[in-house]
Amino acid sequence: MTDRTLTPGSPTALADDIRDYQYAILQTRVERIPKLVRGLACQEPDGCTKTATLATLAIEETATDDDTLGLYLVKKNGLPACIVTCAEHRNEASHDLYRDLTGRMRPAGIRAFDLPGQHINWT
Repeated sequence: MTDRTLTPGSPTALADDIRDYQYAILQTRVERIPKLVRGLACQEPDGCTKTATLATLAIEETATDDDTLGLYLVKKNGLPACIVTCAEHRNEASHDLYRDLTGRMRPAGIRAFDLPGQHINWT
């Protein structure tokens, strides 16, 4: 996987992006999502055949309960809206997901967050 620069941020930054851009974008390693099928191919439309290592999701709301961050993932057809890609196509995935949800190009100021060490539950 290519190197990524992690910019630590508070849960407030997620809420700021939701307020400013309607959604916050989350990218995390596929193994941090227990119910996600492993071994899926990269979903880059240009036909990449690499195994997907990253999941890109959209968050529409956050909640904090007892200092625990809760995420409300955007859902389509009852399942979280998710694009899985190889590391090489992670940037395109965040743009594609935002465009799919809003019909607009992803704004330059919106970030792609990661939650290192934390697992995401589909429910």
